[in-house]
Order: sequence, then structure tokens, then C-alpha cells
Amino acid sequence: MIRVDPGLRGFGQFQAHSPSPICTKAPHAGQLPRHRGPTSLVGLILQVLSGICLLTLLAGCEGRAELDRIHKRLGNSAEGRILPDHEDYYGVDVADKDHAIVVGSYGTILSITEDARKVALQKSGTHSSLFCVSENGAQNALVGGEQGLILRTTDGGASWNPIKLPGSLKQNILGFARGSDPRQVWAVGPEGTIIHSADDGFTWEDLSLKKDLNLNAVDFLSDKEGWITGEFGTIMHTADGGHSWEKRDKVSGLPKYVEDVTDEEARHRGIPSLEAQDLYLFKSAFVNPQQGYIVGAGGFVLSTKDSGANWQATHADTRNTLFSMALPKGGSPVASGILGTMTQQKDGRWQLNTETSGSVFTWLTTLSFSPDGSLGMVTGGKGTILISRDGGNSWTPLDRGLLAKAGG
Repeated sequence: MIRVDPGLRGFGQFQAHSPSPICTKAPHAGQLPRHRGPTSLVGLILQVLSGICLLTLLAGCEGRAELDRIHKRLGNSAEGRILPDHEDYYGVDVADKDHAIVVGSYGTILSITEDARKVALQKSGTHSSLFCVSENGAQNALVGGEQGLILRTTDGGASWNPIKLPGSLKQNILGFARGSDPRQVWAVGPEGTIIHSADDGFTWEDLSLKKDLNLNAVDFLSDKEGWITGEFGTIMHTADGGHSWEKRDKVSGLPKYVEDVTDEEARHRGIPSLEAQDLYLFKSAFVNPQQGYIVGAGGFVLSTKDSGANWQATHADTRNTLFSMALPKGGSPVASGILGTMTQQKDGRWQLNTETSGSVFTWLTTLSFSPDGSLGMVTGGKGTILISRDGGNSWTPLDRGLLAKAGG
């Protein structure tokens, strides 16, 4: 039997507890909205769930044909193997145009070098899903995955070693951030998980919030100042390296309802009002300590110009859930999400990239650009890795032949 069903394994990353038997359980819990009180945003929840369930259905239909193609190409030798041109990719970090790492399902770690013209499969030593990656130069990197898994390399990926975490911490590692000193690293996950390392990920201390709260992303602007974002509209700021956090979640500009309806229609259809705590937030990015952005479910982008004292909400020319955001040097903010959604802010307005959205039919999870902005990458399902060399204005698929060759 062939191991891989590329479609069905991939969609689990963004699914926690689905009401539908169609959708399988997530590889990690906690990246979808949960009900909270009578004003919970049911429409927004259903928008995210229905999109993922639809994709899962399509993946299931395509999965059988995909299996036939894999079996025809590789036969039973595919059993237990990583297939880079079919895996689902959840995380990417572009250190420079000649050094990038992509991680994903079944313990897949790809080294992408030579301006994205060479791909090598590295041995991770695990078959667990890997969700995020953070590089510190060409030799040192950290990878986060399922059940508290953190892998570390100091030799450019020739070897990856598991790192022991504090106590019995077994939460999924969903995001990394580094400080001004790149040896200072923070990671977050479900149930308020926050951990910190002062030695480039070799040892860690537990700074968790001890709350039933899914934290999806962390972003540090220095060794002291940072941000975390997550479910229930969570936006929190620290000025002491993560030892204490304060809420900075004042949001204005939200529509009265998630749908464009009158008060009478909302009352008749039972549509609740939209409140800041209904927002499900995935990723933040800061231009400087005063100006930043956060993306989330429903196509919302929050922006601040006063260090998070106030956030202004807008739709990024889409109602599709947005998972990631990046700020390419010399370019404009870019965001990605479900159903091939790619949107960019131009002249102060968000504009949907219709070419990408019309040709890519999987989720796009993580965006990353090289420090000089010359190379950008975004990861997605079923072997999808897109490349940009113009600051995110246009995207092209990474050569599938390179991915297939990396798998041997």
C-alpha cells in the first residue's frame, strides 16, 4: 500500500474540531475559531470550516487519482517515502536568495538554494508534521512541529537533532520569532504556549500564559518588545521579553455584521453582531514599532500606526481567510490564504492577485522574503511552493521537476 494521500493529510493543519464527518482531525489542534458566548461569529466560523471542508472533499476525490499516478510512477517503493512534489508544505523561511528552508507533512524538510534553482531533501529523523522554521544564517535553523517537537541544526541541515523542552510540554509549535540578537528565540502554540530560548534554541524556558487560548503567531521587534496573536481577537504586547503581556486589542472599523445585511435581515436570519473578540487572527508583521499589520479569518487585515494602541480593520479585497503576511523590502505588504488567495496593498488599497487566485486551488499558508526582498516564497498544499522575484507582485510555481528530483 502506498503511504501518501497528499490531499487529505494536508488540510488537517488548519482544522481543530469540525462539526462535519467529512473533515478529518487536524495534525495540530487549534487554528480554527471556537464558539465563545452568544455573540460568537457563527458565519465567520462556517466560512473557514466550509472552505476547508470543500477543499478536503476535492482532495479526497483527487486523492485516488493522485495515488494511481504515484503508484504508476514509483510502484510500491513509494511506501514510507517522502514525495516532495506531493507533500503539503506549512512553513518557509528565506534567509537570503541562496538559502531557504521549507517544511511540511511527514517530516519533510527541503533546502532550497541557488536563487530557488536547486532543491535538496534533508533527513529530519521524524514523520511528524512540521509547521514552522526559523533560520539564523546559512548553518543554524530551528523547525517546530507536532506535540512539542523542535528540531535544531548547526550544520546547514546535514543533521537535525530533537531538542528537549521544559517539563512535559507537548503542544504543537506553530510559530517562531527572533529578537535583535538572533540567538534570542520565542515560539508559540495552543493552550497559551510561549517558550523562550537565549541560546539559539538549545535550551528553553516556559513562559506560557496557562490559558486555554490558541496562539498562532509571535513577532519580536527587539530582544524585549514583541507581539502574539491568536483566537478570540487576541492581540498582546510585551516589553520585557515575554515575561509579562498586556492586551492591545482595541479594534475599530469592523462592519456591524459579518455579512452585508440590514438590521432587519440580521434579526430575521439570526446573524449576530461582529465584535473584536470574534476575530480569529493568524499572523502579524511590523514595519517598525509604531506601524504593523495582522491578518485573520474572513479576509480581515488590522493595521496600526500607534504601536497597537488602536487597530483599524479592513477587508483585503477578499472575504477568504488569510493565514500569512510579509513585508518585502522596497515592496508593499502581501498576504496569503485559502483557495490560492494572494492580496497586496498598493497605493493604500488592498488588491486581490486574480492571476494567482484563479490558478492556484490550494491554501497558501506561510509567506517569507529574503531580507533584501529579491526572493519571496509561499507554501501550500500538494507540493505547492510559489516564487516571487518582484516583491510579491507576481508568483510562479517552483519547478515540480526540481521537487520530484529531490525525492530521488
